[in-house]
Amino acid sequence: MVDPTLLSRLGGIDVPALVVWGEADRIADPDTGRAFAAAIPSARFALLPRTGHVPQMEAPDVLLEALRTFVG
Repeated sequence: MVDPTLLSRLGGIDVPALVVWGEADRIADPDTGRAFAAAIPSARFALLPRTGHVPQMEAPDVLLEALRTFVG
């Protein structure tokens, strides 16, 4: 997020991608996550409710469900 070239480089990702973001993230708001997902071809965006910047610790079950849905 502090790398000014990051957003422009995301277009080079050519594998399925899921951008997961916490709706209560105080470090980077969900619009940042949406922008990252939009920059990655064919990426999906998942907004995790009542979750901040560390979903694996704050809401592991919600994160796991998002991952399960993504991988099918």
